[in-house]
Amino acid sequence: MCRVIPWILGCGLFAVGLRAERVAFFPDWFPGAQFAGIYVAVDLGYYRDAGLEVDIVPFAFGMKPAALIDAEPGRCGVGAIEGYILLQSLGRGLDLMALAAQFQESPAGFMSLASSQIVTAADFRGRKIGVHAYGDPLYRWFLKNAGVPETASTLVFVKDDIGQLLRGEVAAMQGYKTEEFVQLRERAGDAARFVSFRDLGFDAYSEVLFTTRPQRMRHADALARFVAATRRGWAQSFLDREAAIAATLARSRPGAKASTVGASLDALRPYVKPAGLAPLAPMDPEKWRRMRTICGEMGFRPSNAPVEEWLVSGW
Repeated sequence: MCRVIPWILGCGLFAVGLRAERVAFFPDWFPGAQFAGIYVAVDLGYYRDAGLEVDIVPFAFGMKPAALIDAEPGRCGVGAIEGYILLQSLGRGLDLMALAAQFQESPAGFMSLASSQIVTAADFRGRKIGVHAYGDPLYRWFLKNAGVPETASTLVFVKDDIGQLLRGEVAAMQGYKTEEFVQLRERAGDAARFVSFRDLGFDAYSEVLFTTRPQRMRHADALARFVAATRRGWAQSFLDREAAIAATLARSRPGAKASTVGASLDALRPYVKPAGLAPLAPMDPEKWRRMRTICGEMGFRPSNAPVEEWLVSGW
């Protein structure tokens, strides 16, 4: 509720006494620096300034954000999703709308040690390569794109235990430059190496803010204000690094270290704010079309609907 004094201090665009519009945000992973912009926007009142009351719904395996977003029609709902997973969801018939990409490039890739001399997917030949669950279609596409037969490399399913890499159980393993690779750098120093999905031929948007078409129709104005306040939160995260670290630590699992969160935030900067661009820069329809083509080659069966039908522009 924006009462008289809070309205004077922070709800300037909204009439005295107007109740803030409720927004539920559904992250696609556990708390971490990848959501720092949203945490900062909450803690510093940017959403409140925009007339929004944002509730961050805790992530849990098995969540179905698209259904949860529409569970309360009167409440605005927004989720975060990997770009290629959004394309798969559209292909399954889900009526989703892409609002903005928090990361202009996916921070996913393959980690290794300098001694392995892995710089391209061609170097996977004759090696054991750690891959996340459900990431095997991407791995197989990287091999094919590099001209390496699947039988020439051994796939090993892994989680996020970088010890498998350090112990030599795999020559490289899938991970995020903003998470597992930060931990690898802490333990292996300059011997840590990273080859991104983009390096391997798949340039994809990541942590895409999305909603459903019915939500877009009901809450277009609130969604626009949410995107603008989130952009403001990300910009402030890099202006006030300590505030962003504190906001992330306040929501992280016990034992999280400020140094690790800070290193993750630093690693995120070129993904959120590439040179010359503000956070949540407009998305390129042609890039989405290229992503869709490659997803089809990976066997994901993305939707053939024109990109302009589900891509929201003009923020």
